[in-house]
Amino acid sequence: GFLISKCCFPLLKSKPGKAKRVRTIFSSEQLARLEQEFARQQYLVGQERCLLASSLRLSEEQVKVWFQNRRIKWRKQSLEQQQAKLAQMG
Repeated sequence: GFLISKCCFPLLKSKPGKAKRVRTIFSSEQLARLEQEFARQQYLVGQERCLLASSLRLSEEQVKVWFQNRRIKWRKQSLEQQQAKLAQMG
């Protein structure tokens, strides 16, 4: 995987006044490390997020948003598992 700097791909303009960001594509190594850290703890802040972002060559914002999205996925999966257990019981 390689990183594309923001200067190479600025925000894409779809409509006047609205900007669309380019979607970040994470390498398999980055995803594995992000998942590993998420399994350890669901919230990363401050120095931990900074160090992880630096080691993965990502911005802190990219790491922050990945963790936000992963927590949403985790909650959704937990809810679905609870509903499946309830359906089996009754």
